[in-house]
Amino acid sequence: MKRRSYRNICSLLAICFLFTCGSHRSQVDRAVEGGVEVVLNHVQPYRVPGEPSELSLEKEFVIDAEDPGLLKAGLADIRQFGADSHGSIYILQRPRKDTPFIFKFNAEGRLQRSFGRFGQGPGEIERCSYFAINSRDEIFCLDAQGRKILSYSPSGEILKEIDLRSAPFGAIPLDGGGFLYTEDEITPDEGFENMTFNLLDRNLAKTKVMHRFRFPAQLHGAGKKVNAFLPNPTGTFMADRIFLGIPGPDYEIFAFDLAGTLLRKIRKEFAPVEVTSVYRKRALANLPDESRVADQLEFPNHQPAYVYLFGDEFGRLFVMTSEQDEASGQNMCDIFNASGIFIGRVAVGYYDRFRHFWEGVSLDVVAKNKRFYVLREKEDGYKELVVYKALWK
Repeated sequence: MKRRSYRNICSLLAICFLFTCGSHRSQVDRAVEGGVEVVLNHVQPYRVPGEPSELSLEKEFVIDAEDPGLLKAGLADIRQFGADSHGSIYILQRPRKDTPFIFKFNAEGRLQRSFGRFGQGPGEIERCSYFAINSRDEIFCLDAQGRKILSYSPSGEILKEIDLRSAPFGAIPLDGGGFLYTEDEITPDEGFENMTFNLLDRNLAKTKVMHRFRFPAQLHGAGKKVNAFLPNPTGTFMADRIFLGIPGPDYEIFAFDLAGTLLRKIRKEFAPVEVTSVYRKRALANLPDESRVADQLEFPNHQPAYVYLFGDEFGRLFVMTSEQDEASGQNMCDIFNASGIFIGRVAVGYYDRFRHFWEGVSLDVVAKNKRFYVLREKEDGYKELVVYKALWK
């Protein structure tokens, strides 16, 4: 009788322990640093009363670049893409002669029109290094080579051409009418690189220094090793927010308003993802055949805490981590609500770090219109854009 009672008590304590460790916390931990709120997120998500946090994705349709009809229409590849507030999808391919480089699809995935001219003259683009659609459904192409920005209407008409030849290189338009641009400085003697994010007004005059990241520089040369995980700041923009972070051993993201004011820091605990021999082999196999850096690459023991960021129209932030879902092969994304609170996870997106850095091929994800637009590369090398409906509960 005593032994049975003792066993029951131990079982009860074990159940309580599992419940405490496995359950989501509702009390959010916060701190203040330099007058700025820091949201302290842990490995397990918080439970925010009344807020949906479980996300599942239901496949709706696919736009396949291998489709004979699209090939006949002139679409040969999917380099970048975006969606407007009505669900229309815009796919960008590399600009080339005698072929439009922007293709518009309706919300069901049917091709409607194509536009955009290659060239160096007015209304023409040589190379699109940044492609985006703002909250007013204006389509932006930044031609870093030609030093200009073109904006188009949803029907393909050119709305404005902004000359950047006298402005800082690579200025990116923001929803508020201003611009964001970066300055990069390497100090070889110290072995560090400084990347500064600045705001410009409508006249392209600098108004504010937002943030400066300092990280070890990649100094190339004979006998020098190169970090396989290039430390490079990343960010994303919403209608009224700018998020910046630097993928590395730490998990911290800075949230600013469009005036460049730091609103909060988002910090999260995470389980480091080990760099295995299988991972090394697969990563090296993805390098271009002519690449000469394979022998110089140096792999740390762990992958960066996260790889990039994107948001949706509800203010949620999605942080793609280095962890992969074994069942789908997609990366795991941490989900934060508009207040920077970690509320859940979802497997979405096929990020390939080495294809991105060494070939410029970026397999992005866009969250908009209660949908996820996911770019992936098929086994035969053609890309397809998969559209999912987001189901929250």
